[in-house]
Amino acid sequence: MQPPHALRAATGAPPALRRRLWRTGALVVGGSVFASACFAHLSFTLFGTVDYAGTMFFAVLIPLVVASLAFGWIASLTLRLESSRRALEQLALQDALTGLANRRAAMARLAEWSLGGGEIALAIADIDYFKRVNDRLGHDGGDASLVHFAAMLRRMLPADWLVARIGGEEFLIAAQTGDLATFAARIEALRVAVADTPLITPAGPYRLTASFGLAGRRADEAADRLITRADLALYAAKQGGRNRIERAA
Repeated sequence: MQPPHALRAATGAPPALRRRLWRTGALVVGGSVFASACFAHLSFTLFGTVDYAGTMFFAVLIPLVVASLAFGWIASLTLRLESSRRALEQLALQDALTGLANRRAAMARLAEWSLGGGEIALAIADIDYFKRVNDRLGHDGGDASLVHFAAMLRRMLPADWLVARIGGEEFLIAAQTGDLATFAARIEALRVAVADTPLITPAGPYRLTASFGLAGRRADEAADRLITRADLALYAAKQGGRNRIERAA
């Protein structure tokens, strides 16, 4: 016998929730059948003229159908609520425009990586002359440039790296590694690819560039301090002419 549709849909729900739903369903259905059977048996005992087999059949069938439908409806509502909760939780940690992690998610991940003194290489990236992009292409074009840059980050960087949009045209890239030279080489390849891959717009190709500030985590350094040092390196890259990488002192 196939389980109710609502429970088949529960495969994506947490195991504890699925167990709770099955337990609730068993109690609702079993309790209804037991109570109805007891009532029919009592009626037969008291009045004796009732057809016992027919009464017991309907006493079991009716609550079984009703309770099953009721439980299926309740389970469906519960799963929808759980799905909505998980969607809201994801939205709270995701940048709506680019689909990357947002600042809140990035800080949580960095804090997790920092536990136990983990090594971290981090870069702060900024699209160069972003105001000019908005002035030239409009706000829709500015949004398109952010989506384009985010897509480049996804395509060029390893899947286990942290990539987040942390505000405006500013992005954060981080990896659990102490090999800053290899990390810097991947960022340099990204910088070159961004400069060589134009954004395609209705008005024609538009070339973007980005600047990067790099920093490696020092012993027991807090995540916000690491970001501040990378930010200072990014500022130096901007001051040095943009479309370049600078390392933090």
